[in-house]
Amino acid sequence: MQDNKKTAVDRKVGLWGLVAAAVGMTVASGVFSLAKDFPLAGASQGAVIIGWLICGIGMFTLMRVFFGLSYVKPELKGGIYAFAKAGFGDWIGFLSAWGYWVCCFLCIVAFSNLLFSAIGYFIPFFGVEGNSLEAVIGGSIYLWILCGLILAGVEIATLINLLVTIAKMIPLFMFIILTLLLGQFNLDIFLHNFWGDEPLLGQINATAMITLWVFSGIEGCVVISSRARNMKDVAKGSAISFFFVLILYILITLLSMGVMPAAELAELDNPSLAYVMEAVVGPWGAMVINFGVVISLLGAQLAVVIITAEVANAAAKMGAFCRFFAKENKNNSPVNALILSLGLAQFFLIVTYFNESTFQAFYYLSASMLMLPYLLCALYYAKVVKAKEGFEVYAKGGKYTFEVFIAAISVIYGVWLVYAVGIDYLLYSCMFYAAGTAVYLYGKKEKKEKPFVNIFEYAVLGIVSICGVTALILILTGVITPF
Repeated sequence: MQDNKKTAVDRKVGLWGLVAAAVGMTVASGVFSLAKDFPLAGASQGAVIIGWLICGIGMFTLMRVFFGLSYVKPELKGGIYAFAKAGFGDWIGFLSAWGYWVCCFLCIVAFSNLLFSAIGYFIPFFGVEGNSLEAVIGGSIYLWILCGLILAGVEIATLINLLVTIAKMIPLFMFIILTLLLGQFNLDIFLHNFWGDEPLLGQINATAMITLWVFSGIEGCVVISSRARNMKDVAKGSAISFFFVLILYILITLLSMGVMPAAELAELDNPSLAYVMEAVVGPWGAMVINFGVVISLLGAQLAVVIITAEVANAAAKMGAFCRFFAKENKNNSPVNALILSLGLAQFFLIVTYFNESTFQAFYYLSASMLMLPYLLCALYYAKVVKAKEGFEVYAKGGKYTFEVFIAAISVIYGVWLVYAVGIDYLLYSCMFYAAGTAVYLYGKKEKKEKPFVNIFEYAVLGIVSICGVTALILILTGVITPF
């Protein structure tokens, strides 16, 4: 018995193991396009620095929100959905889960686009935009191969995660080190038109979606708590990994802006970091970055496909989605949730071809669907902090004041994200939420429950429906173009 206990403890992850796991979950494909994304959005160097400062404070508080809720509300096992439901009821909880699921399957489309942009560097047949017919067919074939592997119950996640992490980190460190060692960072280029020509507030707002995208998945850092030797290591590991990732993103962004002028960065193909690396060391640099992107995204696509299906499947098991999503095959794979998720991703992959949509277009949409789930978690944490539920142990004495600060800043940051992304993306989000209403109503009918229980829920339904229909009309008439 003692030997078994010792073995179980030995399997627990220590501080630096937690840091490595958290970094691996947070750093994803977005880091390889940061060089282009900010200039393309019209953000100057000064605006980008301010944007990263806002992001750093806001995302740190959100990370603390997820950690705090997992500690004081351990009975809430459903993550983002469970927090929203506990705080605001079934309807709002459903919207949170639905938004997170939509975010995930749109992420699949964005990943496929960037993957074949990188493959196109080595095989020109696919093109370098990621939206050619050949790229869409290639991406589709890969998606359905992954579907087959998952349905067959193939266990390859551990090896894939290791390869993905290595493939991501080595090229990134090479870029930072070589840019500095070879003196390729030009201060004159970096300082040129430092504050840009447009109003500064608009430029700062333009950074919101980009920084949200590269930190999407930060809530996953809390998942590692179950593997930690002690909770103190989780708190330390989360903080260390967060600031490591933040500094990594800032360095890659600012160094790129000192290698090439903003106008040139905005015109680069995806993944833009490859072409900045080419400017630093020559063609072999672009090959290294693109190779890293390909290996990374081949694995990351598997991970996001699994997560997408599991999000819908778990939501159905907890009563948020209708029972259709809960069906599993003999290998315990979420067959209906998986096939429907990939079917929707397939539809939007086809859209990328006909609309010549880019990686940026779909990750903007994906990130916009995260705003409501993150804001709801922040608002729920503020309610919990105000009621002091579970804080006798979690935040003794003066630490409680710190948690009040965390809750307040996280809510302010969530509200700012909604404001900063602009009316177009709010309308797009409502269109997806309105489409999900049918799933919610059908699920409630299955359980013979009343779908809406108060004036507030009916008001939310009205706002979502009106804005969703408005978005659809504006898209069909060509007034706004999400893709």
